[in-house]
Amino acid sequence: MPDESTVELRIHGVSGASAEELLEVQPAGPVSGDDLAGFYRRRSAADAETVPGVTREAFAWGNLTSGRSSRALWLLLLPFMLVNVAYWMGPRGTGDDRALTHRAVEHGYDVLVRLLALSLTVLLTLAAAGVGMDLVGWQCAGHGSACARLRPWLGFLSEPGAPLATPGRSLTVGALLPLLVVAVLWRLSRRTGVEYEVVSATMRTSRDADAPLSDPRFWHNGAAVGRLRSAHIAVALATIALSLAVPPLTHDRASGAAPAGTVLVGLIAATAAVSTVSLFVPTTARTVNHVTARLCRALRNVSTLLLALAVGYALWPRPGWTATGTLPGHTVLLDLLLAAQCLVGALLAVTAVIQYRRGRAHAETAMGGLAGPSVAATGVVLGGVFSAALVHQSAGWLGGCHYQGAERAGCMALRPPDVYAWLQMAFTLEAVIALGTAGVVWLLLRGRARAEREAVAGRYQRSTTAARTRDIARARALGSLTEVLPACLGALLLPVVALAALALYAAMTGRLTGDGAGGGWGGFVSPVAVVDAPGWANATVAAMVGIGAWLGGAFLLALMWLGRSAYRDRPTRQAVGVLWDIGTFWPRAAHPLAPPSYAERAVPQLATRIAGLTADGTGVVVSGHSQGSVLAAAAVWQLPGRCRDRVVLITHGSPLYRLYGRYFPAYFGPEALGELRGRVAGWRNLWRATDAVGGPIPTDRGDVGFAEPLPDPRHYERRGGEALYPRVLGHSDYTGDPAYRDAVAAAARRLAGTRPGSDASERAGEERDVGEEDATTGEETLEPYQGP
Repeated sequence: MPDESTVELRIHGVSGASAEELLEVQPAGPVSGDDLAGFYRRRSAADAETVPGVTREAFAWGNLTSGRSSRALWLLLLPFMLVNVAYWMGPRGTGDDRALTHRAVEHGYDVLVRLLALSLTVLLTLAAAGVGMDLVGWQCAGHGSACARLRPWLGFLSEPGAPLATPGRSLTVGALLPLLVVAVLWRLSRRTGVEYEVVSATMRTSRDADAPLSDPRFWHNGAAVGRLRSAHIAVALATIALSLAVPPLTHDRASGAAPAGTVLVGLIAATAAVSTVSLFVPTTARTVNHVTARLCRALRNVSTLLLALAVGYALWPRPGWTATGTLPGHTVLLDLLLAAQCLVGALLAVTAVIQYRRGRAHAETAMGGLAGPSVAATGVVLGGVFSAALVHQSAGWLGGCHYQGAERAGCMALRPPDVYAWLQMAFTLEAVIALGTAGVVWLLLRGRARAEREAVAGRYQRSTTAARTRDIARARALGSLTEVLPACLGALLLPVVALAALALYAAMTGRLTGDGAGGGWGGFVSPVAVVDAPGWANATVAAMVGIGAWLGGAFLLALMWLGRSAYRDRPTRQAVGVLWDIGTFWPRAAHPLAPPSYAERAVPQLATRIAGLTADGTGVVVSGHSQGSVLAAAAVWQLPGRCRDRVVLITHGSPLYRLYGRYFPAYFGPEALGELRGRVAGWRNLWRATDAVGGPIPTDRGDVGFAEPLPDPRHYERRGGEALYPRVLGHSDYTGDPAYRDAVAAAARRLAGTRPGSDASERAGEERDVGEEDATTGEETLEPYQGP
């Protein structure tokens, strides 16, 4: 390696970027115009340096989320990801001096999110069992010859006299579908763990209680994920085993035979209960975590054994056993699951409020601490909508009952559990509220754009009515869009409140349960049966359920189409990858089957590289854009103390405070960011008012860099030789701004002054923070505006 005094290490943001784009070393570069039509010239060697003498290097991590085609399948794991993100959004306190009661409440929040995560695994398993076991293995097989005529490929399960046309055998065949789903999830989680979780010795960094990401073990989460994965697989297998064992047990009890399956069902339920209780054990204590992990692996093996016994119990010959109605026990499991989700979600909200009011979360924490429960509820509702759409559309396709009056045309009526109708109605409400929210946001943006015209006209000394002024004002209004996210999220959760209210009304009026045909097991009745007063109410609810069914199916098909497009097309895959760039930053601490955390690999890689460069006396200017600034901050927290005088941090378009500081207050709040500021030789933050993602970064030690945004656009009018107006950059192209060049130059001077062996007087003259170096000159370091 050549003797380099300073390296500028660039880290891209969401949607990825190639190394050539980051380094700006393409054979030709734009000098004028735009993406549709522009002018280009060949680049020289000097064009690859922001500042002469500073070597430019890039860290490209986009392929971790959007590189392989198989990443498109992660779309189906979106509910898992949302619940996992909610785990890290809790408004927990920081510092080691927290009271024992505060720690207990924080642990309660963690446990409740993990319970919701487990409920999503069970929900997905029951959805797959609803298709494979209830619709195919039980209801369709129960129709006998009618099913074989309508769906000949299912004749081996339904045609009288066929080898597998008995309830036990058809159920066992149907159980292959949920088993396949669980096996695929287990395999994906295991494989991605090997690829993403870097196993290496941690560096000797100084842990600070105010900055949890400074814990050297934070990004080494493999043991906790393995333990949680075993617990989830154990409960999923137990769910399948219960679905297999309950129908024959119901028949044995009705026929007066010895209920030999009672003990089996009890053992299965006990195994699932113990696996669930294992989530209450903290994952932070290494010894306790190791013991619990062994227990969870044993429970997973016991569940596998009990599943095999359930298969044998279901296959045991039972003369006269026929499949009628819906699968016994299936509706009960779904109803209990929905009730448990409502209870856990309510407790989670209460716990978050207690944390926020009695903890040390800062005042600008999003939604008063309820952002985590809100995101968790969104994930649960989305998982329910996915499940309802899958089962409902499968029932319509298998039976052919896709339209009103299809029964008279000879279709085979298959009945999904009524609880899915409630979720479909909630989805209709969700769509209506989403449209209304979009309309309100549009009106709000129009109002803000009008208000911004005065500010733009004053800044550029132009008329408020000019079209150019309106365009810039509109861009500034869009840049403020992030601030309305909490209100939008709260509005979108109203259907959850409505669903809970209807369920409460059903319980109070005695209509919560009804005759779940087939075995006498009760369950939620259809919402249409609950609202039986005025005729218009029945018609409205029925219409909402029907619309929700079609919307859910369309949504599921749209996801499948998007996944197929992303599988074949890399640009589409990169666009989809934006979702994972944001949502999979955090380790899988709540849901082990969620998409893996790319940061578990990226952060150790980045920190090790920076530490290696500084060990040779090289100064490093860590330049992070957008999500790259979050990775940069996480890497700085992991650096050894010896690196502090050799690292300068430049963030641009950074969501460190605007999003992460408000939605993840324990990890990126003002105290944590203030502690981060003390870990580097200097920190400069660049942002624009037209940027909807990046913003200022206030800390408990003052703002980082300028409190005022960079001008965007830099010029109001066209410049000489240009036919186009300078475009509004918003969230893009910070590295092309003169302010960025000035920041890198200031960082290089600062690092040159702290280079080992440099003159002490020169070093003393550079003691000012990079973020303060230009504070006295303000915009004088920037290219001035073009006058009238």
